[in-house]
Amino acid sequence: MAAVLSALLLLLLLLPPARVAATAHGRPTSKGVTLNPDPACGRRHVQGKVIGGMDASERKWPWQVSVHYAAIHICGGSIIDEYWVLTAAHCFNSYMSIEVLDIYVGLVNLRVADNHTQWFEVNQLILHPTYQKHHPVGGDVALVQLKSRIVFSDSVLPVCIAPRDVKLKNIACWATGWGSISPEGKSSDKLQEVQVPLISSSLCRLLYGEMSEVQSDMLCAGDLRNWKTTCEGDSGGPLVCEFDHIWLQIGVVSWGRGCAYPMYPAVYARVSTFSEWIRSQIKYTPPPAQPLPSLSSTLGAAASVLVTMLAILSTL
Repeated sequence: MAAVLSALLLLLLLLPPARVAATAHGRPTSKGVTLNPDPACGRRHVQGKVIGGMDASERKWPWQVSVHYAAIHICGGSIIDEYWVLTAAHCFNSYMSIEVLDIYVGLVNLRVADNHTQWFEVNQLILHPTYQKHHPVGGDVALVQLKSRIVFSDSVLPVCIAPRDVKLKNIACWATGWGSISPEGKSSDKLQEVQVPLISSSLCRLLYGEMSEVQSDMLCAGDLRNWKTTCEGDSGGPLVCEFDHIWLQIGVVSWGRGCAYPMYPAVYARVSTFSEWIRSQIKYTPPPAQPLPSLSSTLGAAASVLVTMLAILSTL
């Protein structure tokens, strides 16, 4: 009898594992779109209001993320990996519960989710260890690990992270978000985009009047003449630049002195400073626990055979 049981258990172990259908978590992805399981970052399929900006077209910024708390948009973010979102540390505080955080990708209008939109729960939140250690908003980056994998498509893609040695000269850069679009604080439900020139750290420090105000882990950008900049609600969103048709994220919307004062450009967390930390966290953080798959038809049938055999053997 023991030999029979051992043989049956061996049969179960040799059976192929149960297959689980791959599905997007939350809202469905676009039907009829060819999915790429491992797309190259920063390669959007659409080639080319933040204050002074304009509505962004669908699929133009496929890495854009909306961070919601208690069903309200609080910050932007960017997709950098199938499980990871990059945003600003100041978007969160110690009183927040990650159970109330929601992450939306493939979203252009905050009021209208379409077939490209996917919704995710948060598995964990990681703030950079230097956040607020040496400056009120220093080290202002955070990583959000999702509970389930993002399904990539033409409308949902990761952006590339700027390496530590990136050269920021003679490049076109854009900021995107759902923040205020007027000095009075009027906001837009539609994703806004604005092209902003980079401003040297020395000039930025001079404009802010304090040499210690803008630190080495920050960079500045904004159109000082035409009042084009980021504002409240854009926090955590990406500042991206195009390098030979590849889009790199060089900044995370962090802080500023108001958002309608032309002599004070927006200040961003300098992504290249944190690139090694970002890659390390993604590489060494364990993936989120996945629910156990249901028994496949083959495995279920084998289990039924085992139960039947045990019942028969018990009568012998």
